[in-house]
Amino acid sequence: MFEIKWDGLRCLAFIRAKQVRLQSRHLIDLTVQFPELGCLERLPSGTVLDGELIVLASGRPSLSKVQQRGLLQDGHRIQWLSRTRPVTYLVFDLLYLKGRPVMAAPFVSRREQLLQLMERFPLPGVLVVEGVRRHGQRLFDQVARLGLEGVMAKRLDGPYLPGRRSCLWLKMKPPVTASTAGNWPPGHFIQLSKL
Repeated sequence: MFEIKWDGLRCLAFIRAKQVRLQSRHLIDLTVQFPELGCLERLPSGTVLDGELIVLASGRPSLSKVQQRGLLQDGHRIQWLSRTRPVTYLVFDLLYLKGRPVMAAPFVSRREQLLQLMERFPLPGVLVVEGVRRHGQRLFDQVARLGLEGVMAKRLDGPYLPGRRSCLWLKMKPPVTASTAGNWPPGHFIQLSKL
């Protein structure tokens, strides 16, 4: 499966008994900074999601703007930005459903469960990351032309491995900066890291 790699803050969402806790990949609590995601409380208790928080600026993801939101401590400013510049939570994986771990299941199965869950509980500002099973090179070329961060390639049969990098998820970025994305030859996957 090939997905766009969005430029934002990685975020786990824990839903338990109508309570939502948001946590960064570095185990920092982000719940207070993003009150607009309180809508996640509508999901079944015992659900855990993995995804990316993004803020759009001029139609493009702005890493600096979402990082600024993640650092805010002033309650009035947090509330104002949650209304005027809300984040979008782009969910790409399901770790627990109703308290039952699904991390050992193949990615394709977790993704199907995630799609069914979000279809049953549509939430404002929460989207499942779209993916394609074929034409990864074409997606990569388009992402590079648009100056986006890159593409994630995920094995369909792979389990979710918390806290570990593996060859099951590969992050590929264009070999040039966004400002020169149109000047490089198409067809060049560059594997930068394993996520």
